[in-house]
Amino acid sequence: MIVDLETPGEDLARKTVFVKLHLGLLGNTRKVSSAQVEVDADKNSIHISKSLLDSPELEAIRRLDGEIRRYLYSTCLPFEPGIHLLPIGLIEPADAKLNEFRAKREELVEVFLGAYPRLCAEAAGRLRTLYNPLDYPPLQYVSYGVPHQLREVSERMFQHEREKAAERMAEAYTEVRQVLRQAMVELVEHLRDRLTDQSDGTQQRLRESTVQKLREFLETFDFRNVTDDQELKEQVERARNLLSGTTTDAIRNTAELRVRVREGMTEIVQRLETMVSDRVGRKFRFSD
Repeated sequence: MIVDLETPGEDLARKTVFVKLHLGLLGNTRKVSSAQVEVDADKNSIHISKSLLDSPELEAIRRLDGEIRRYLYSTCLPFEPGIHLLPIGLIEPADAKLNEFRAKREELVEVFLGAYPRLCAEAAGRLRTLYNPLDYPPLQYVSYGVPHQLREVSERMFQHEREKAAERMAEAYTEVRQVLRQAMVELVEHLRDRLTDQSDGTQQRLRESTVQKLREFLETFDFRNVTDDQELKEQVERARNLLSGTTTDAIRNTAELRVRVREGMTEIVQRLETMVSDRVGRKFRFSD
């Protein structure tokens, strides 16, 4: 079957690049045979694992990996698991941020590798009878990189997957549009709710992050609007106008401004809710 590439998916492909992330990390748990543990229960119902290393150094790498994934998740657009679509206009800042992450991760890895022999020795005393030296690979095999040859994609594979990729890009076009709409709904709705007084008439706490996250979405929207969603762009402009020239402190402390922003955001939410599909495959994470 020949897939016509003159589709919205082709337009999406021209406006984005693929980002594939691989973060190798030493596994730190192993299953333990229930026969090694005395419990007053059916051992077939017991599943036990042990932590190999008690390592703040390893945990620091794990936390950074979570931060890297959250950054890509909030910056890129949805595609297949493990693959991110990065708008062309965000390549430069994203590249700088990822290089910053890379340098920081390399430092943390070096710290962990320096501590690894000591951590292995400590594990023997900590795990006692559950200790198994075979669980601990030699230092030279503890790697966090990806062999260069595994990063290459053969031309034959590209041709084989081309038709399937074209179909997936067309599907992603619709999903990207819905995800951005849903993301704005959540941000605007959250700000509106924080500006709504409680039942006893007292104001709710308005955090800087609540306003800042919406501002960041509005600032990067033109780059991320790779589907040229004019309906959403109209609501973005309305939100920009509402927040233009304001500060979070002013919104908190100026009654007239607070009411104006709340009412404006309410109108935007009402319009956005008519634009959002009931089926959205992915949502961005915006924690307050």
